[in-house]
Amino acid sequence: MTPTESFLDLPAGAFRALTWGNGDETVLFLHGLTAVAEVWGPAIRALPPVRRYVAIDQRGHGQSPRPDTGYGTGDYIADTLAAIDRLGAPVHLVGHSMGGRIALLLAARQPRKLKSVAIVDIGPEASKPNITATIASIESRPETFDDRRAAIAFAFRNRAPTPEAVALFLARLEPLPGGGYRWWSPRHALTETVRIHRGRGYWREWRRIRVPALFVHGGRSNEVSMAVAERMRAGNPAVRFERYDDAGHNIPLIAPERLAKSLESFWGSLETGGAT
Repeated sequence: MTPTESFLDLPAGAFRALTWGNGDETVLFLHGLTAVAEVWGPAIRALPPVRRYVAIDQRGHGQSPRPDTGYGTGDYIADTLAAIDRLGAPVHLVGHSMGGRIALLLAARQPRKLKSVAIVDIGPEASKPNITATIASIESRPETFDDRRAAIAFAFRNRAPTPEAVALFLARLEPLPGGGYRWWSPRHALTETVRIHRGRGYWREWRRIRVPALFVHGGRSNEVSMAVAERMRAGNPAVRFERYDDAGHNIPLIAPERLAKSLESFWGSLETGGAT
């Protein structure tokens, strides 16, 4: 499947969307911090072409609105609800990391908008150490790159790139008229998002999820510890739980085929009445 690009006219502005397929059911994908809609491509291409799969650039990311402020969870939730209404509720919702937290909150607060929710490697805990470390990483990054070679050298300084990994990284960058690049996601948007989203816990919302739900945990994740994951499992046993023992946090990119298989199995179980 090859995606088509469009823009959804939402209250906060025009949000960029990529769409694969045209089936009767719609699946909406929410990416993580600094990412763009393209990151879901590897997993979506491993799914059967029987649904409409839509991934959006969230606010402050990609070619969607990048306001000076307004990056609380409520802002992201309002965008997602508006997108769901435009696409036709209810939808299956899939979120990774930052997008997974928004999916978690929507499942708890607006269950009638969803057929199901899949939350990929994010927990409901507050984490001041995570805020500090993530903001330090954002503030230390180069804001511009002179050319493609410099951008790739920065991104893959610790590992060898594949052509697909290079393409997905470059999708996070805006080409400049002079030939250089800068991040689509401005620093202020990312730091405000991190401070607000990780500044409080959402355990009450986690326990309230009653729509069919799947949680996928990376066994080597640096975002969700084993202790937090097990507390999540115990705190809401209605949620279907899967762990990829050998995977880290960025599951949509490092294990897309496995994620697609998990999602397809989960959605299939809904048709037979065996979601948990």
